[in-house]
Amino acid sequence: MQTWKTTLAALLVAGAILPAASSARAATVSTVQGYEPLRNQMDQIGATITWDSDDKSALVKLKNGLAGTFTSGEKAYRLAGKAGETTDEVKIVGGKMYIPSKLLQAILDENAKYADPADIIVPYSVTAKAETAAVEDGEDAADDPAIWLDPNDPAQSKIIATNKGGGVLVYDLNGKELQNYKVGKMNNIDVRYGFRLGGNKVDIVGATNRSTNTVDIFKIDGATGELTDIVAEPIKAKMEEVYGFSLYHSLRTDKFYALVLGKEGEFEQYELKDDGKGKLAGKLVREFKLATQSEGLVADDEYGMMYIAEEDYAVYKYDAEPDGGADPLSTVDEADGRRLQDDIEGLTIYYGADGRGYLIASSQGSDSYAVYDREGDNAYIDSFKIADGPSTDGTSVTDGIDVLGFGLGEQYPYGVFIAQDDTNIDGGKKLNQNFKMVAWEQIARGAKTPLLLDNQVDPRMLQNRSAK
Repeated sequence: MQTWKTTLAALLVAGAILPAASSARAATVSTVQGYEPLRNQMDQIGATITWDSDDKSALVKLKNGLAGTFTSGEKAYRLAGKAGETTDEVKIVGGKMYIPSKLLQAILDENAKYADPADIIVPYSVTAKAETAAVEDGEDAADDPAIWLDPNDPAQSKIIATNKGGGVLVYDLNGKELQNYKVGKMNNIDVRYGFRLGGNKVDIVGATNRSTNTVDIFKIDGATGELTDIVAEPIKAKMEEVYGFSLYHSLRTDKFYALVLGKEGEFEQYELKDDGKGKLAGKLVREFKLATQSEGLVADDEYGMMYIAEEDYAVYKYDAEPDGGADPLSTVDEADGRRLQDDIEGLTIYYGADGRGYLIASSQGSDSYAVYDREGDNAYIDSFKIADGPSTDGTSVTDGIDVLGFGLGEQYPYGVFIAQDDTNIDGGKKLNQNFKMVAWEQIARGAKTPLLLDNQVDPRMLQNRSAK
């Protein structure tokens, strides 16, 4: 998780970034041969700088939205979504950060891009209608939400979420905690419907458990929100530490899968089956590896696709079937700072009628959410933020997200979007983390081109739209 928000207050007191008004001489003269003072040069082009005192690194945000990160004592850097390396390391001299002159030129080259004001991306704001109770653990604990649709009374649907401090939580749509299962340090979570178990169809909840390095699967009693573990033998991952997660129901084969990401970019796919004794078994059917840490993961059951967010770099589209191979079909977008700024975290799918809909990504570095077309080449559509509202605060540095576009009664007639909030404020007081709920119609109507308001797409009634 990024920590820029928590270190913003150190901007003017950290020794490595000199305030623009501190010294006229320092603002115009470089005192290190072959280097340029970062603050001075960025002020000249209207860029902003955020200083991270823990890492001794500077996040530069250009006016066109592109971003770069430069760290004292290192040659490696990131700029416009790409990793680079200079021949000389970044330095701190006299309390000011200096970068090699060649690196400055690279920044200026990126600054020259997207010069048309129409290219500037400004996320629109929405506000949360409600929020969940705070998780009981402090620091970085709340992580990922999932929505279970009640087939009998949609207004009684449940929010099921993870607490990395140690458990799975079940809430009602008002945010009241109904259940708290202390089953381990749970990371990401997902829901699917109609899994055949012991001659019956049950709805299942799956999550990655970092305490046991397993995939845990539960069936849900919708009336109470009660979860029951249904795994026969622990589904133990091969990777060193389980992390990202999604369930996938193949509408071509009617098979169910658990999709798992590891801290080092490992991916493993497990087929989930009835073991013939009323329990569930998992079998590894595919594995590959991304270059770096990846967490965000979501499957589009209708199109048979899955999307993976390599946190520092990009969102990729893959075939979700077990024979889908190890190579992405395409790159949806890169974390260059304009639409996505690292870390790229949660991913979710909004199912619209007739195969339409959206892929939504959480952009931690910009506290925003990017919306893409679910069809074709996943064209970018718009971005939004969750701002402070009359009844809740906004969100920042979001991890997990989920969306359901089905009508959920009077409170959410067009569905709901749920986002984890890193800094939960109530009446000026900082509480433990929680989850914010935004009525979908507010998101849909706020976009430059209004988004869909399809509130009749039941996730239990999805259709196979894959080309195979």
